[in-house]
Amino acid sequence: MSRPLAIPTIATSLAAVLLAACLAEFPDLVDPAGTDADADTDTDTDTDTDTDTDADADTDADTDTDTDTDTAPEIGTPCTGDDDCVETNGLICNEAWGICVVADCAGQDDFTPCEVITDPDRSFDICVEEMCVSPGCGTPDCNTPGPHFPLADTNQRACYDNSGLLAECPGTSQAFHGQDAQYGWDVSNEPEARYTRDLSVPVHPVVMDNVTGLVWQGCAQGRSGDACEDGTATSATWSDHLADCNALDWGGHTDWRLPDPHELATLVHRGTTSIPVIVITAFPATPGDLFWSSSTSASNPDNAYAWRVNFGAGAVGSYGQVLAGAKSGTARARCVRAGPLSPRSLERWGGNDGLVVTDTLTGLEWQGCVRGQGGENCDDGEAAAGSWQVILAYCEGLDWGGHTDWRLPNAVEMQSIVDFRHPSPSVDETAFPGTPFAWFFSSTTSAFNSAHAWRVGPGGVSADSKNSWYHARCVRGGAWD
Repeated sequence: MSRPLAIPTIATSLAAVLLAACLAEFPDLVDPAGTDADADTDTDTDTDTDTDTDADADTDADTDTDTDTDTAPEIGTPCTGDDDCVETNGLICNEAWGICVVADCAGQDDFTPCEVITDPDRSFDICVEEMCVSPGCGTPDCNTPGPHFPLADTNQRACYDNSGLLAECPGTSQAFHGQDAQYGWDVSNEPEARYTRDLSVPVHPVVMDNVTGLVWQGCAQGRSGDACEDGTATSATWSDHLADCNALDWGGHTDWRLPDPHELATLVHRGTTSIPVIVITAFPATPGDLFWSSSTSASNPDNAYAWRVNFGAGAVGSYGQVLAGAKSGTARARCVRAGPLSPRSLERWGGNDGLVVTDTLTGLEWQGCVRGQGGENCDDGEAAAGSWQVILAYCEGLDWGGHTDWRLPNAVEMQSIVDFRHPSPSVDETAFPGTPFAWFFSSTTSAFNSAHAWRVGPGGVSADSKNSWYHARCVRGGAWD
């Protein structure tokens, strides 16, 4: 029986063989366009399973989400409760102030934030001599021991002799050389650089002191408005204004307080002959009046007096005074906040060749003994007073502790070593032994009466005749040197 399907099958096989041979000889005939779908099973899907989803868990989950759970909160870290502070670091939350503070002042520097409950309670609590105190507690024990900020200058930019304004400041070999206007921040900075007035919160201006870092209520308490044109400056008792500042919500902040005398006195413009004695462009509508500080006078009985600063009340000669007044009386207030709470100590060195005291905060170096005294404890010789001209010349010519660049301190510098916790003398006697209970001349003239210079002593800061005899403690250095 014949098999008709065999021929086409053979032919098909033969054709396949011939086609394969041809392709082997001329491979380009397969995909002349080069599309070579390259079935190249190497589909180069190169889907690169490295879809770089970077499953490399490098989702930078890198727990480096920098929640930085490994970094403990520090003093000053914002908080709402103790859980926000690390108690193993000795920190707790001062909830009224809203920051982490030390739980114990033992071993802590002065001005380290802490917490103590008083009645009435206030937010601003600091370490002083390893005790937590609340400035404004009502006794001298809680007064601040000195400044906690870089010192400001006085804004006195002219020179004087005993009777009036000089056309130019005296040279090094001339009488009255070495006075206020010849040293300090004011020498190399324009007045406008001192303050910045911030109006970003409507009707609640705040003022930054660009030297001290303190932030001030831009209007006297009771007034408001961008130019302090609304309301009336409140005249109230000391305790009322303490409470007013502690409760103040102003300029987006609630951590205000009544300033201490060192803070408040930085605002006195000692170069002006206008009332009020303050930079009026920064602090418009300021009443020429007395303003309260938070510190109680240590010299008056029953803690019934507190320190005030006079911005233009009473007699001309009293403008700019730092003096005590009865707490039951009334005065104005301007609240303050922020500013650095910098550690501070007074360190003695030298000795028989001239005791020197370094203020670690301000950078000032002080003559450890007053004029006329010497020895490691200032027990050699006697304190010697002199007129303003004599005292200026004494400091300019002083060779003490291996240095010859001494000068008479200005009123702000002289006040910086006043410790308002002590009545007599009002200084740290460990640092400054043998200090007499007496007044000391500063290099600053009273602009309202150029025959007077500012003096600092047990009665605060006041002006008196340049021909009066007062004591001297010279100084060198400072932040601007």
